Amino acid sequence: MDSRKIEFFFSVIENGNLSSAAQSLRVSQPTLSRQIQAIEEEFNTPLFVRGGRKMMLTDAGKQLHEGLQSIERQMRLLKHDVAAVSVEPSGEVAFGIPPSPRGLIAIPLIRGFSVVYPRIAVRIVEETSGQLRDLIANGMLDVAIINTNEPLHSVDAKPLGREPMLLVGPPDAKLSMRKQIAVKTLAELPLILTTRPNSLRLVVENSLGVHGLHPNVRFESNTLPLMTDLVIAGLGYTILPLCGVRTLLQQHKVSASPIAEMSITWMVARPKTRSLSVAAERFYDMLCDIGRKQVSDGIWQAAA
Repeated sequence: MDSRKIEFFFSVIENGNLSSAAQSLRVSQPTLSRQIQAIEEEFNTPLFVRGGRKMMLTDAGKQLHEGLQSIERQMRLLKHDVAAVSVEPSGEVAFGIPPSPRGLIAIPLIRGFSVVYPRIAVRIVEETSGQLRDLIANGMLDVAIINTNEPLHSVDAKPLGREPMLLVGPPDAKLSMRKQIAVKTLAELPLILTTRPNSLRLVVENSLGVHGLHPNVRFESNTLPLMTDLVIAGLGYTILPLCGVRTLLQQHKVSASPIAEMSITWMVARPKTRSLSVAAERFYDMLCDIGRKQVSDGIWQAAA
């Protein structure tokens, strides 16, 4: 497939029919129809289901679309890299971060990066650690923060820092950061946890499983603000990394205690099978610097 065929293919998807796509491309409808047919012959499979005037992707078409999106993005990044050899770096960086470290990392990182590299746009995606790992692997993200509980398929990752996991309750629970909670205690409490197979959920289940126990899950949510809102309302306890509730602890909206022998290590991930663009490489370096600062400031512990 050449770039023109890719443009035709994307236009049909975006417009939903041949007539509108041909008009936007400024080609005749028969010409566009022949190009789409040629693409289907090249891959030896139907890519669209034709229903009246509508054109909908088949499963094979969806697979091709996903792959071409990644390729098209890499081509755009390559153009920027070639231009960046002789001028100030420009282009786009796609960055992923889970909800918990967002408040600690995202603002200082994006603020500092935008000052040093004003011509580089940053696209930020907030998802669970496992989803971010998959987006790195399929080429939709350049750099992401994940945790060590994720299988590192098709990504390279190095540790940024380690911090304790906390039992988080309402203020009147009178939990103390100076007093650890035994893992077994978690089984006695109504818990608000992430859904399976979220890695934070699996950490809790595996830690209790060592003692032959199971969590008493009352509510499930993958949205950190909702989880902490439920805790503040007195509807249960949750288990989160320290960075996820640091501000709420400072505001005395929740109380928390470290859980004995339970911690999380944050890592910075990048693709294993492709090199980063100039812009993404600079972003990666600055993120590593931010991680080292958290360790030097005593906010995170050094991770091996």
